Amino acid sequence: MSWRGEPPVDLTPVRSEAIRWVIERAMARGNHVVSLAKWTKALVAHMAQGLDEGLKAEIAARWPSLTYYSEAGTPHNASDEGYVEDAFAVAFPRPSSSQRTQ
Repeated sequence: MSWRGEPPVDLTPVRSEAIRWVIERAMARGNHVVSLAKWTKALVAHMAQGLDEGLKAEIAARWPSLTYYSEAGTPHNASDEGYVEDAFAVAFPRPSSSQRTQ
């Protein structure tokens, strides 16, 4: 599936069954992969939209040992959350504190 006429990101390098499942499940819910980028600790699939609570619950039920992370934003990096397994990860953007409602 392409996004706005762009070719889809090739997920072949993602060799974690759990991370691949999370990515594919998010895509089935209408999200898409913006990029696949090397990070010092993992190959990260960056998603376009945030992680909804329903998908988060599905992930916890199906992959209870999958490592969840949540990072606050910095002046140079947006806040995100996601999952890591071995050398693979999926990252979902989180709204900045100015976008959050109280």
